[in-house]
Amino acid sequence: MANSELYNKTFRVPSDVLKHIQSTLVSNPTGEGVKRAKNILKSGVITYQGMKRLKNFFDYFKPNEDSSIQYELAGGKLMKSFIERTLNTERDAVKRGDDIKSSFSINPNLGIKAQQSPRLNEEEKKEELKKNVVGIIVNGDKKILLLKRSDYPDQWMPNKWSLVGGAIEKGETPEKACKREIEEETSLVIDKLSNSFAIQRHNDSIEHVFLVKFNGEPTDINLNDENVSYGWYSVPEMNYLDTVPHLVEYITLAFKKYE
Repeated sequence: MANSELYNKTFRVPSDVLKHIQSTLVSNPTGEGVKRAKNILKSGVITYQGMKRLKNFFDYFKPNEDSSIQYELAGGKLMKSFIERTLNTERDAVKRGDDIKSSFSINPNLGIKAQQSPRLNEEEKKEELKKNVVGIIVNGDKKILLLKRSDYPDQWMPNKWSLVGGAIEKGETPEKACKREIEEETSLVIDKLSNSFAIQRHNDSIEHVFLVKFNGEPTDINLNDENVSYGWYSVPEMNYLDTVPHLVEYITLAFKKYE
């Protein structure tokens, strides 16, 4: 993964930062920095390039000489901390990906150690089973979409990288649920799902896993509040991310015939 690939990524601005910008803008509706503040509030996200520009602004800001209002309109200490934390995380991931690039292909089947396969579901139609879907979205470069989960209260696996997925609602088919979850979490509208399989890890639940081919632009993603960031990764790169349990195993199964 080259450093330039980060330029295709956007990051959701935390709600406390947006509230700070909004409150500053209300009392300071004109002047330098207002246009940038309005753009951040309107989109709710910031690009990697935008982060770099703001980091440069914060790094060279002189409290005794420069406008404190402009500083606060940019998000102040809250935005500065968010940017520094996010840039460090993303750059570390790039470095780890570059270190292993020479020895691994982007083919999702390579570089994966054998793992114990989950057992096939044999009682799929039992009403008492909790039913969930997982979507493995793959682009033309055979990179897979991962989402970084938010850290709001009661969030499942906060701050970890995961695939798109969620519970199947009453009356939904697995296919319909998968399409809905993809649209809710990424804004992508998927017409057709590819290969699928079902697994049952626990006595009370079953998961339907779908392989989804994506031919759009890597920046077409718009996240909801469940996630704060996204990226396209090969499986070897995922081994260096803090992911939810069994993520690589699901992907391995999706790319080979299950017997």
